Amino acid sequence: MMMRILGSIDRVIGFLCKYLSIAMLVALFILLGLSIILRLVPLFTISGYDEVVEFLFIWIIVLTTVALWREGGLYRVSLFENLLPQAGQLVLSVIINLAMLGFALMLAWYGWQFAANAGETTPFLRMNKVYWHAALPVGGILMSIYSVVWLWRVVAERRTLAQDNNLIG
Repeated sequence: MMMRILGSIDRVIGFLCKYLSIAMLVALFILLGLSIILRLVPLFTISGYDEVVEFLFIWIIVLTTVALWREGGLYRVSLFENLLPQAGQLVLSVIINLAMLGFALMLAWYGWQFAANAGETTPFLRMNKVYWHAALPVGGILMSIYSVVWLWRVVAERRTLAQDNNLIG
């Protein structure tokens, strides 16, 4: 029962990361395209344009990183891993996953501090920049959770990322 609930939460996170980042990318292309057109034919101006673009960029980067992190789809050099025997591949996978977990925890911790201390307000929209900076701790927390899951799979199930490139399985 608990695994079904966790699997459902995982699928929701995967769905949100994928489709929110796609929607934000489309919005970004529309804004950038409209900006180019409005330079040629200045019918009106887009107020707060830079603020919205900045918001979209940071959240696109974080959401797509979480999506790739979740799927184990980040870039890696498998040449060295393939040269090792099975036991060496497992040890290397543990080291890699611990390093990824360390990075994710640092991102969550320092991202939280950065967001919490962000007293800046955007000039046009008059919004607190915490909504921009919140991407860092949110992404770090999600990446940390997925890193622990990947680490558990490597240690408990003796599977490297190359053998199982899907978290849900």
